[in-house]
Amino acid sequence: MKFLNSFLIASLIVFALNSPAHASAITGTTGASATSYQVTITKVELCRSSACSNPFTLGQTTKSFDIASAAAGGEVGNYISLRGIPLGQTWSHVRVTLSTDFTITANDGTCMTNGNTSASRGAWAASTAAIAGAQTASVLKLPNEALVKAALGAGFSYTTYGVTQTDDATQFTMTVALSTPYTCKGVMPRVEVKFDTNAAFGYTGGCGQMFPQPPTITITASDP
Repeated sequence: MKFLNSFLIASLIVFALNSPAHASAITGTTGASATSYQVTITKVELCRSSACSNPFTLGQTTKSFDIASAAAGGEVGNYISLRGIPLGQTWSHVRVTLSTDFTITANDGTCMTNGNTSASRGAWAASTAAIAGAQTASVLKLPNEALVKAALGAGFSYTTYGVTQTDDATQFTMTVALSTPYTCKGVMPRVEVKFDTNAAFGYTGGCGQMFPQPPTITITASDP
């Protein structure tokens, strides 16, 4: 069960980018700590390449989790099943289908969530300058790529982060490489997963443009 919980965290937190190159805020934006970072997933798949053709489904139901919570591992431990994974095949990526809506609570001393939400995926949600008092959770939508390009430049691409997104869609997928490929030999590996949401609250343009920012994930797998 320990492996199941650990592997699930690695699979679930797919908006977290499993690569040192993606361990900080998106270039041109600010990333701040989130005290709550709730994601909703509908499917988790194990893949043999980044193309993820013929994937193995680990879990398929709609469920929300707060990945900033210390109790996240226990809450998501029953979401997936490793039963039936083909022996002898090497798996290198995880693909997760997520809602484009994220519920985030954050305050970095400059900007804070204040309950405002983006009217659509083609518009930013506005935060407020940090003041005394508790911050309020905001529903932050994954922005349309066209909106991000307008703010950060035409060179921006979600594919850099493993995201496959259609403007105005209510779901998107993200494909993340495991730190090392995993071959199922009938013995469950030892998996260590570390993640944090210290840069998961994103904003740019002062406090007027806020959005979900990728937290940091480190996944290590080894034979027992």
